[in-house]
Amino acid sequence: MKVTINKQLYNFTQDKLQKHRQGGQIKNSSLATKLYEEYNFGQFDVNKQWLTFSLDNILALSEEINGVLGLDIRQDPYPTSEDRLTTSEKSRNEKANSYAVSKEFVLINSLSEVKINQSCYKISPLTSLGAYIKAEEIQSIEHSAVVLVENLAVMANLSSINLTSIDNTLDLTQALWLYRGDVKAQQTTTTSYQFFRHFKGNIPLICFSDLDPKGIEIALTSHADFWLTLKNTNDVTMPLLGNEQEWYKQSASVSYLSDKMKKYISQETENVCWQGVFNTLLNHRKTLKQEHMLKHKLALTLISLKE
Repeated sequence: MKVTINKQLYNFTQDKLQKHRQGGQIKNSSLATKLYEEYNFGQFDVNKQWLTFSLDNILALSEEINGVLGLDIRQDPYPTSEDRLTTSEKSRNEKANSYAVSKEFVLINSLSEVKINQSCYKISPLTSLGAYIKAEEIQSIEHSAVVLVENLAVMANLSSINLTSIDNTLDLTQALWLYRGDVKAQQTTTTSYQFFRHFKGNIPLICFSDLDPKGIEIALTSHADFWLTLKNTNDVTMPLLGNEQEWYKQSASVSYLSDKMKKYISQETENVCWQGVFNTLLNHRKTLKQEHMLKHKLALTLISLKE
């Protein structure tokens, strides 16, 4: 078999095989085409409107799937994803139906020591993104706060953040910094968010994101107590080379925030601090990334997200 059959195609095929146990026809679709092309299953008619298959096709496919997954596609449910070591116990292909190695881990860093599980761990004296730690093994955090970071570059440049500008009782020089994760097909931010929210109520949670509509949305949906952002939001207009492009890619986030503001107005809710920031962005139609904040040592502030 060329590739391990995915869950969507597996369930689609199982449904058809259970309805046509001795063979039959499937109306053409993207999944039917994939079944034909990747597994040499059945035969299309001249107009490619129907995929016809026989009992021999069913038996051949069942044998092939069983050889890889150890399942009878005609009746067994698709297996739950496991880590690669568990998969390797039975399968020659350690990646078959295994989730990404990074799924169980979170990337954390600190300006001094990492204080978790009632112990202190020295950080590398060399420039580093931090340490990948298995999330479930962290039971307690002994830092002043946990800061969820949007962009990976920040993790290697914590000392460049203008923390002295923050007028707050929270000492972020003693915070634990957590990378939210890459948004890619093979990776996910889910583990970082789950880890972050797990400590809600036990330690202050802060979200540090870009100064743009998406950054505000990330902060609002992260369950953080505070949003770390620019003290002077008009800094978004600072002279930089090139034309503004990012703003025009974030219409979905603009709509999300606009709808949220309308809801507050309809409920006659007192204005929340992030609305002023959003209005500034709407006026200027410009954005600023975390990297800009670090490089230009821009003053930061903590905005409460409690409603």
